[in-house]
Amino acid sequence: MLEIKDLEVWTKEYFEKPENQEKAAKACQRYDRLLVKNIRQMMMSGEETIEIDKAAEYDPGKRLEKAKYETLPFVKVDGKKGIVRINMLDQTAEFIEE
Repeated sequence: MLEIKDLEVWTKEYFEKPENQEKAAKACQRYDRLLVKNIRQMMMSGEETIEIDKAAEYDPGKRLEKAKYETLPFVKVDGKKGIVRINMLDQTAEFIEE
């Protein structure tokens, strides 16, 4: 079980590592490709106007969410068990208690 004392400090250290920076860059590229696919699908379905927010909401199978977030299960923060959800695009992390 991973134990984190300060989530903000851990997040900063996490994204300072070159391999995690590379993963974040790949996640951004994948997210952009999937967003373009969603926009194309909306255009083909005859949408008059297309907003980026709607294209992100139009996400069958939650593909955009899977590309955007990485989850670390079995984490302990401040003595509480749960998961850490890492936003690879914004380079932030949040703790979700069990």
